[in-house]
Amino acid sequence: MFNEYNKAFNNKKDKIETSKYYDVVNFARKVKAPGYYSWGYNDVTCPPTSMYSAYNVIQAPKSLAIFEETGHWTYPEQNALAAKWLLEKLAGGK
Repeated sequence: MFNEYNKAFNNKKDKIETSKYYDVVNFARKVKAPGYYSWGYNDVTCPPTSMYSAYNVIQAPKSLAIFEETGHWTYPEQNALAAKWLLEKLAGGK
C-alpha cells in the first residue's frame, strides 16, 4: 500500500494514520471463496485475537491450522499443510 509505485499518493502522514483504523474483520465479512488459514499465538504484527475475529465472521468454507509457537512467520509444516489443502481444492476435493 505504501510502496514506491504509489508513494506520491499514499505515502502521506494522514493516510498512514488513517490506515491504523482499518480492521481486517471488516473485509473478512465479504469473503466468499473457500480459504485455508493458519497463524501463531506469538504474532505481534497480526495478533491472534484479530485473526480469530476475522476468521469467525467468514461464512465461506474454511480450514484452520494453529501453530502456537510461531510469530509472524511460518514453519515448513505450515506451508506443507497449505499446499496440501490447495492441491486438494485444485483436484476437486471438498
